[in-house]
Amino acid sequence: MATIRFYTRSKFNDRLATVHIRYVDGDKADIRMPTPFRMIPDYWNKQKQTLKQRILYTKVFTEDEAKDIEDKFAQLKDVILREHYKPTAPAIKTKEWLKTIIDKFYYKEPVSNENLTEYISRFVDEAKSGERLANVGNTKKKYSYGSIRVLTGFKQSFEMFCKDKGKQYNFNDINIDFYNDFLQFFYNRNCGANYIGKHIKSLKTIMRQARDEGLHNNTEIERKAFKTISEEVDHIYLTEDELKKLYDLDLSDNKPHEIVRDVFLTGCYTAQRYSDYSRIDKSNIKEIRGKKVIEIIQKKTGRKCYIPIRSELDVILKRYDYTLPKTFEQKVNEGIKKIARKAKITELIQVEANKGGMTVKNSIPKCELIKTHTARRTGCTLMYLAGIPAIDIMKISAHRTEKEFLKYIRVTGEQTAVNLASHEYFNRNTLSVAK
Repeated sequence: MATIRFYTRSKFNDRLATVHIRYVDGDKADIRMPTPFRMIPDYWNKQKQTLKQRILYTKVFTEDEAKDIEDKFAQLKDVILREHYKPTAPAIKTKEWLKTIIDKFYYKEPVSNENLTEYISRFVDEAKSGERLANVGNTKKKYSYGSIRVLTGFKQSFEMFCKDKGKQYNFNDINIDFYNDFLQFFYNRNCGANYIGKHIKSLKTIMRQARDEGLHNNTEIERKAFKTISEEVDHIYLTEDELKKLYDLDLSDNKPHEIVRDVFLTGCYTAQRYSDYSRIDKSNIKEIRGKKVIEIIQKKTGRKCYIPIRSELDVILKRYDYTLPKTFEQKVNEGIKKIARKAKITELIQVEANKGGMTVKNSIPKCELIKTHTARRTGCTLMYLAGIPAIDIMKISAHRTEKEFLKYIRVTGEQTAVNLASHEYFNRNTLSVAK
């Protein structure tokens, strides 16, 4: 019986290395050879032939790339076994036989004259209609509103880039020269690194999908230099005192602002995304062992979360009979800034941003930096400062990796020291006092 296993050979477990394949056919053949795939050796479980559960993903090797490689391993294994059991297969399998199969699988010949610009347009249209599904964990589901918005933004920006360059791009035009031109085009328009990086990520996703569909065999996007750029952003969170200012603010004379404030605070007390906390209603309220909780299935991840209801949140939800009024994210983003200013949340925040490849520093009132996603960041950070273990907060926020979760925690070294000062470790005295 034929067996196929994947492994890496490298002295460095934390660097990308070539993935090798071992094909064994009883005592007839034992073939080892490299594949076009690359991965970090420490991430691969050789015994189980799967990715390890706890992985620290990087810009060089992302979670999407890891999942894509694992899927490709399964597909390649199936292709080889199908060829192995074909009646026309040679009795004795050779290295050349195996290489031909791998090359045919990886370097598919294009089967369409559709260019990249046309494919991007079709990709987005199919995502909107639900004809094209997104990979979410181990399942496929319709693209979320947020994902479609990102893809639509990329399509529009790509078309703007094409118009500026006066050409339509094909799949094989995507190389490092294209990458540098793409970066420079948006840098010249004073765009930030995260904005550009989001478009590069979308391009890489679409290029991989097209390659899987056999439309091209271009692998330039996998080069280390073709990276999804990003920068640390000074995202803020609100303190417990600032939340109390918002909570206590009398907005009875402005009902729309009162609704915006209450919806925003619901996000702070649940640590969910706007797409989830803004749609809480009676059906989400459950009682488990005498404790009232919110049960919600996240739109983006499809994961079910249970969130304990804080007393302040219970007061807010009761106000609307446990069904929040319908709001629009843009209106909440606009309104919460005005409400926070009225609540005197106006501390000046030093903000650094990359604009057009240059670092720009500004002092901005905190109220102007608040937006719908500040609520989720606030919820995660305040739970963390309260001493709730990260693993428990992640069950509420539904972050998949600790690395992603820690991006949300905006705690200074000083705050951490004060927080730890009350820990048992720093308060026990095991030494005898010398007399």
